Amino acid sequence: MNKILRLGLLFLVVMPLAGEVMATGVGGTPPCWPPPCIPIDGGLSLLVAAGALLGGKKALDLRRDHKRSV
Repeated sequence: MNKILRLGLLFLVVMPLAGEVMATGVGGTPPCWPPPCIPIDGGLSLLVAAGALLGGKKALDLRRDHKRSV
């Protein structure tokens, strides 16, 4: 019973604030103009490329170590 009471109290406290936490409302105007304000692709593609290079280096090192031990 105590868990249900705590969950209900948490629900009653959080639900009125849930609308304020949302980033943008449905059908509202974008926060800046033109709409794609933050370019995600530039940094994300560099991060993916760095991860691919690091993964390739790790795989190459493991392959070299395996050949040495055999």
